[in-house]
Amino acid sequence: MEQDQDQSPKSKITSLLRKVPQRANLPTKFLPIFIILVVVTAGIFSGLVFSSRNKIAKVNSQKAALSEETLTGEQKQSFNQTFRDEAEGVVERNDKLDKYAQGTHKLIRPGGESQTAYLTSSVLDLDEYVGKKVKVFGETFGSSQVGWLMDVGKVEIIN
Repeated sequence: MEQDQDQSPKSKITSLLRKVPQRANLPTKFLPIFIILVVVTAGIFSGLVFSSRNKIAKVNSQKAALSEETLTGEQKQSFNQTFRDEAEGVVERNDKLDKYAQGTHKLIRPGGESQTAYLTSSVLDLDEYVGKKVKVFGETFGSSQVGWLMDVGKVEIIN
C-alpha cells in the first residue's frame, strides 16, 4: 500500500494506458482530397456520357419527326399551308451583298434573270445546298430591289 501512495495519479494512468502507434500523416491528409477528386471526376464523366446520349436521341427523334413519310394527312396539309410557295432550280451564293442586295443565296431558274429567286432562311443553312438542284418551299415577300424574295422553310434535293 505504501507503494500505491508513493505513485502519483498521473503515473497510474500512464501505466494503464498504452501508447497509440502513429501512422504516416501523408496518406491520411490526402485521402479526403483524393476521394473528392474521384467523385467530381466521375460526376463530370457520367454527365458528359448522359448528355451526349440525350443529344443523339433528340437528333434522331427530330429527324424522324420531320420525315414526310411519317406525317399524317392533316400534318401535310398544315405543312403545305405554312410553305405556300415553291420553286425549283440550282442554289448559288449571292455574292452581291451590298447595302441594296437581298437574300443570302439565289435560286437560278430557267428563263433568265427575271426568273431568279433570291433566298433567305432563318431555319436552314442554305450553304449545304449550293450547287445542287433543289425544290424550295417557303413564303414570298415583296422587294423593291429584286424580283422574287423567298424565305425558305424546307428544301428537297432533286436528282
